[in-house]
Amino acid sequence: MLRSITAALILAAIPAATLAAQTEVPDELQKPVTKSEISAKLDSDYSDLDANKDGKVTAAEINTRLVKSAEAQIEEFRKERDATFAKLDTNSDGTISRAEFDERAKLPTVKQPDAKPFLDRFDANKDGSISKDEFRGPTMANFARMDLNKDGTVTPAEAKAPGSSKKPTFKSTPAVTR
Repeated sequence: MLRSITAALILAAIPAATLAAQTEVPDELQKPVTKSEISAKLDSDYSDLDANKDGKVTAAEINTRLVKSAEAQIEEFRKERDATFAKLDTNSDGTISRAEFDERAKLPTVKQPDAKPFLDRFDANKDGSISKDEFRGPTMANFARMDLNKDGTVTPAEAKAPGSSKKPTFKSTPAVTR
């Protein structure tokens, strides 16, 4: 799943200290990343979060995203579990009954979603919703710090430049599988 995340998401999701601690730049950062690419990714992600398109991301919208993400993960677990069952019942004689298998390979359940940690990270004015500026602000500020020559592009060299461990952590949104 991580392989499919764009370089913009990597910048938005990986703490800068982690980037600085690595001896090599991750594959996702082997090419320059422009400010416009980061901006477009943030806008797209915000648009996905703002389900009713009112310009504010509410706890209910975050919770919906968290539930969708959890359901997608459970579906992946279900596929893996079914494939494992098929491998265990190699001769298809039912030696391992489905009921026994299901009892021993229970699926997780969707937990009660909690938007509070996400709101705590992004709702700068503490009004209970996230404006587009609040959503974009931290990542764009960190991008500006990493763009050492201020040309609107973060190159691999800038991404691993000394002193990047002093940069604040990038913030991320709840993951969702599409």
